[in-house]
Amino acid sequence: MTFFAVTSAMLTAGAVSLLNARADEPRTPSPAISAKVVKVKEPIPYKTTRKPTSELREGSSKTVQAGANGYNIASYRVTYRDGDEVSRELLGRKLGKKPIAEVIHVGTAPVSRGRLASRGYYAGRRVVTMIATGYDPSPASNGGTNRTSTGLKVGHGIVAVDPNFIPIGTRLFIEGYGYAVAADVGGAIKGNRIDLGHDTARGARNVGRRVVRVRILN
Repeated sequence: MTFFAVTSAMLTAGAVSLLNARADEPRTPSPAISAKVVKVKEPIPYKTTRKPTSELREGSSKTVQAGANGYNIASYRVTYRDGDEVSRELLGRKLGKKPIAEVIHVGTAPVSRGRLASRGYYAGRRVVTMIATGYDPSPASNGGTNRTSTGLKVGHGIVAVDPNFIPIGTRLFIEGYGYAVAADVGGAIKGNRIDLGHDTARGARNVGRRVVRVRILN
């Protein structure tokens, strides 16, 4: 075999080995791309409407219609790569349920202090300054029950007090809130703290933490 023949044979064998090696190398798989349409409920918060009424005394309020959230149904085209979401395109949105507005009546009837004094409501009664918060009948707000420690349902006109500061059963007039009865207690309600009952969680949250004047009526 001549030199050229040997060299040619060696080159040919090397090329075959190289091709075989490349054929045996692992190939990186292409990513799996998929897409589907998904529908999502998107909440619509309800609004609160306050309506003045002369049927309630000034400073008091009453919830006459509870609010309820609505929702839209949104359709999205979601694209996945190897099972992971990589993009989301909004295709459309339609109303699923219309929200129901919360309606609160706010009292406008003036309080005639002279008339009340003649009946003995204000005459000789003391006024105390207290720190007010709010609570509602929900289990989260009222320790797992919608009832007070005296068995009454939590709501507007029911307040929690420290019985050592204001006795249970005392009738009160609270500025910015209205008439109430001390009918509940609370672990955090000590001294001049007072917890104002509300019919809804939103009403309770709106109280925040504020200073109020409380007139003791009996």
